[in-house]
Amino acid sequence: MKVVIAGGSGLIGSAICRALLARGDEPVVLTRHPHRTEPMPAAVREVLWDPPAPGDWVTELAGADVVINLAGASIGHWPWTSRRKALLLESRVTPTRALVEAIAALPTGRRPGVLLSASGTDLYEGRDAVQADETTPPANTFLGDLCMAWEAEALKAAGSGVRVVLMRTSSVVAPGAASLRLLALPFRLFVGGRLGTGRQWVSWVDMADAVGLYLWAISSQDIVGPLNVTAPDLRPQVEYAKALGAALHRPSWFPTPAWLIRLIFRDQATLALGSRRVWPAKALASGYTFQRPRLEDSLEAALRQP
Repeated sequence: MKVVIAGGSGLIGSAICRALLARGDEPVVLTRHPHRTEPMPAAVREVLWDPPAPGDWVTELAGADVVINLAGASIGHWPWTSRRKALLLESRVTPTRALVEAIAALPTGRRPGVLLSASGTDLYEGRDAVQADETTPPANTFLGDLCMAWEAEALKAAGSGVRVVLMRTSSVVAPGAASLRLLALPFRLFVGGRLGTGRQWVSWVDMADAVGLYLWAISSQDIVGPLNVTAPDLRPQVEYAKALGAALHRPSWFPTPAWLIRLIFRDQATLALGSRRVWPAKALASGYTFQRPRLEDSLEAALRQP
């Protein structure tokens, strides 16, 4: 099976590539900067792309079985200036539109059967009176609007006869994950603790299950539309902080007040203080079995590795 991965040279993309190679598939990575980010196995072909400019990347789509779209600038980059917010939107919408238009231009018999397009669980922020599943309306926030604009472009591929799955992904727990390194730093310095009140819900997913759900979505023909890529172990942030401290053998005694986080990060403080109570309803209903469904196990596995 040939799988073309746009923006696939990052943490998740490289993990997906390794999993595809292990089962005998042919991953092809479309990247702006070959050999400059996550190390790729030698068997993975990297193809330069610069959407929406045409190039060799367009021909790679012809005859591909699957296209995975991971393109998008990091929301963790600080600060969120007006210019940065515009880049976050453009870096998602423009590549997705380019992929969808290139697929539509292919002869019907040469189009991929499925497009898996990344999105985020940030669109559920504050929708936590009950657990948010794939039918929960999006939040009216910057990140909610960002995710919806991203998804709207991907859904246009359905008009070309392509099955589209929107991979709404929570914070990924993995060795080397930038978000986990940032959260772990104060604990390593013995000044870790809850953020704000600690009552906000945290949704997360182990890298093994992030990859597992991408592979599951490829093979499960009945999965269409949104798919929450999140573990079935939702925690208030204070419990997440305690689990992180325990994994690092550090105390969790030093709370960071919400006002200080807002003062420093302004709009971006929502990444730490926003509440996301997300449930993987569709994954569980389809029969997916989580490899690391428990937060403590996931953190220990990620943090025991260098």
